[in-house]
Amino acid sequence: MQKHAAQKGIALVLVLWVIVLLSVIAGAMSTVQRTGVAMTGNIRQEREGRALVNAGLNFMALMLERRTRPIEDNPWPTDGRLHPWTFAGKTVWVGAMPENARIDLNQANEQILQSLLQSMGLEEEEALAVRDAILDWRDPDNATHAQGAEDREYRAEGRPIGARDSIFLSLEELQQVAGITPELYKKLAGALTVDARQRTVDPAFASREVLLAIPGVTPAEVDQYILERQQALAQGLPVPPPAFGGAFLKKGKNTRFRLFAEVDLPGGGKAQGEMVVGIETKTRKGYMLLQKKFGKLQSFGRAALPEEEG
Repeated sequence: MQKHAAQKGIALVLVLWVIVLLSVIAGAMSTVQRTGVAMTGNIRQEREGRALVNAGLNFMALMLERRTRPIEDNPWPTDGRLHPWTFAGKTVWVGAMPENARIDLNQANEQILQSLLQSMGLEEEEALAVRDAILDWRDPDNATHAQGAEDREYRAEGRPIGARDSIFLSLEELQQVAGITPELYKKLAGALTVDARQRTVDPAFASREVLLAIPGVTPAEVDQYILERQQALAQGLPVPPPAFGGAFLKKGKNTRFRLFAEVDLPGGGKAQGEMVVGIETKTRKGYMLLQKKFGKLQSFGRAALPEEEG
């Protein structure tokens, strides 16, 4: 009798464990299902956001035809700020600025490169070595600058590829240059380009990082100029020239533009993208596309809506 009762007790424990196990499995399956639904929703939102960003970029490319019109006749000026555009019932923030707001990696002279690298936090000697490596990468010869790097130095580091000995074809190529760490590249990327093809920089659109690369300039001078520039933009006035920079800060001929698009996503996220186009030639498909990417923008931010002004 006791043996029979013990067997019943064991069976009851087993049944309880089976119930617990089934509950755990059911809970796990429910969690997986909820996660799958959430992931599907996130993917759908991301794809929808990217499609709207693409639409905004293409629209802004069309609006470049209006770039010389007065501000009252062009709601989407190339002033570096994002302006609202309604498409498919959604608000897409679009904008553009001349690409020569950045320092061209293939055109910058030794002094500008040295100053830029030091403004990014490198000590003078370290900046000199990186600068010389950049010069060796882009020049056509195999002669090594004082602290630079040509094929021999790259082979000594165990790298299979030496210096290109030609111009940079993309900004990402800078990561292959001796002395360029991932952290340094991240700092430099927003200040540089390979698409401006100009030795000068347009100060009206240059970022703080670019302006700080001017030899001899102080952070206080740069911040004061940025403040004056913001005030002029807010009032619809021409941006004044800075009191520093000399011949390096010059408007130049704007034939290449960086276009921006941004969309707010449910939940507080954003879909963002930008592309660079050259308008010096036009094909049946439109302007020449030089680069395109999705990710964080470096525009001047969103312009104030009419009801927000004042």
